[in-house]
Amino acid sequence: MYGKSGTAELRRVSNMIAPRDVKRVLPSSQSREALKNSQTTEDFTIGQENPRFYQGYQLSMSDLKKATSASKQAAGCLFTNFEDVRLTDEERVYLNAAATGDIGIIRMSLEESEDNKDFNVNCVDFMGRNALHLAVDSENTEVMEMLLDKLNFECIEEALLHAISKAHPKLVRLIIEHPNYQAGEDQIKRMDSKNAFFRTTEKSQFSPDITPLILSAHYNNHEMVQMFLSRNHTIDKPHPISCQCNDCQVRQDYDSLKRSRSRLNAYRALASPSYMALSSPDPIMTTFELRQEMMKLAEIEKEFKKEYLTLVEQCMNFACEMMDLCRGTQEVEAVISDFLEDGTNIRDPLGRLRLAIQFEEKKFVAHPNCQQYLTTIWYGSETAFLQSWSLIRKIGLSIAATPLLPLLCLIYIMFPTSNLARSMRCPAAKFATHVVSHFSFLILLAAATFRLEENYDEMMDQEMAGIGDANSVREWVAKSFRPSKSIITHVQIYIVLWVAGLLLADVKHIYFAGFRSYIANSYNILNFCILSMYIGSYTLRIIVDRWVRESDLYFNATMQINYLLKNNDSQLVHKLVRNWTKSGPFDKSYFITASRFQWKYDDPEIVSDVLFAVANVVSFARTTYLMPAFEALGPLQISFTRMLTDITRFMVLYLLVLLAFMVGLHNLYWYYGLHTVKKNDTCGNTTKNVPATELFEGKWNALHLLMEFSTPPAS
Repeated sequence: MYGKSGTAELRRVSNMIAPRDVKRVLPSSQSREALKNSQTTEDFTIGQENPRFYQGYQLSMSDLKKATSASKQAAGCLFTNFEDVRLTDEERVYLNAAATGDIGIIRMSLEESEDNKDFNVNCVDFMGRNALHLAVDSENTEVMEMLLDKLNFECIEEALLHAISKAHPKLVRLIIEHPNYQAGEDQIKRMDSKNAFFRTTEKSQFSPDITPLILSAHYNNHEMVQMFLSRNHTIDKPHPISCQCNDCQVRQDYDSLKRSRSRLNAYRALASPSYMALSSPDPIMTTFELRQEMMKLAEIEKEFKKEYLTLVEQCMNFACEMMDLCRGTQEVEAVISDFLEDGTNIRDPLGRLRLAIQFEEKKFVAHPNCQQYLTTIWYGSETAFLQSWSLIRKIGLSIAATPLLPLLCLIYIMFPTSNLARSMRCPAAKFATHVVSHFSFLILLAAATFRLEENYDEMMDQEMAGIGDANSVREWVAKSFRPSKSIITHVQIYIVLWVAGLLLADVKHIYFAGFRSYIANSYNILNFCILSMYIGSYTLRIIVDRWVRESDLYFNATMQINYLLKNNDSQLVHKLVRNWTKSGPFDKSYFITASRFQWKYDDPEIVSDVLFAVANVVSFARTTYLMPAFEALGPLQISFTRMLTDITRFMVLYLLVLLAFMVGLHNLYWYYGLHTVKKNDTCGNTTKNVPATELFEGKWNALHLLMEFSTPPAS
């Protein structure tokens, strides 16, 4: 022991600190042997040296469950109660000296611990703190060096995590560079580190899956993260939540909450700005990937949705902060550009930006540095002067260049290296020509829609039965006889050429960007539907035109009518046309009849007109894709889209209430639908049988009857 004077001093100090450090003080009559026995049976001495510490990593799944259950049953509670920890007088003095930095007492305690088996250098106080943990709080490096030589790896690791949480890089470096810690760390690396998930230690303030690097990343400490990365520490990315591998199944069956918490801890470390900046060769790309993964997790694990969305916002802020560090155009270009996917060393100046748009990284795309770079590319070097022009001057230039657009396109195709071609190659000029082309297409659609030549008049048919001059007869024939030139007009030929050009543009888009990129945009899907309807419409028109020509040749109708009109024989013309147009459905005479009142409902030209009309409506509505290009209309479109979403939600609720009332009313009146009743006609002379439900038709009639029966008769 310490000797008489040393022992008395230790007891005096222990009596001073005992009421503050422990909840229950041992009576003086209790011997150290009894204390030793009680510690052995109750197993409350947490800091005791455990030779099976490293073997815990190698336990099987069933053994871990049995060991955990047995330890909890032996303790009599779910968690360790540090207030019931029993310490000897020497251990209390030893812990107090570690907290105050008394090197002399610590050295004396460590020297005597080799002879005194009752003294445990790994003991903890009522808060679960060991001596090295307390020394970290006091920031005494000499005391820490002395304790690192004697304490086991479990206590050293706990103190290391505590030093990281206190943001003491100097103390962290002192611990990780000590030989005892390095030896224990190497031994753990040689074992299966995955078994740390199954550790059920309650004496640590940190979760078993928390490693020093993960904790450093949680606190976003660049110095400590770099310290552990230089020692080849890594953070393993968790398996996807839908993973069905054996390891994930075992973890899920063992403790689902623990698995979710460990995944959240891992992503919290992976999303740390310091870790991404120091460990990833491409932090921007890492940010995008992590955001996508965590947004999916937020939708699946609703319980931790708030935490994951916070990490998503943290990643986005980190990407924007990296953009803030760019001081010039070259640095912004280095961030936004990316290599092409074909494996060549050619960089796409907007590759990373396209990826950001695909991932809906709105804050990154809207960053001022990114927008300024986009503006530079938008106008190009040849048309940079347009950036300083006013809106009125730009509109005037567009109006003046509209009639010359076909000529400009020919020059662009024939002389691709000319200055004019380079000016038209810039995005601003492409957008202007695209807008002009779109509105020209809409004008053609309007011209093809308002057709006035097909105006059949039945009264005129009766008047032309035997009278009328040649001009009147020709007009009547034009309205009664369907020539092929009325099916496909010159305007519609232009529309066909325009549709072919739009189809070629979509094919090029799919070829260069890929089918997935094409269908990712809703306007492309809408464009596909429009082109499909136009192609179907004009395919039917071409078929009808062929049938009309065959019918005309079969009757030799055009030549006979022209011959008779030349001889002023209007009566015979009228008779021939009337005979030709009176026929059965879909025979030779049917397709030369101009009156749509005599057509079948499924006539190919009617079906073609239906497709053409629907395509026209969608084409005009598709103009909304130009609205985001204008500052005043873009936000309005976004607000309108969100309003439609709210209206849809309201309609779902409204239809649910309507369905409920429908079911209730059907339950009341179902009987009357199976019977008929007699009802007098308006004159009251005859009666007829009508369904009983007819009496309940009409909301206003029902309300009127209700008011009539409820009104008392007049006196």
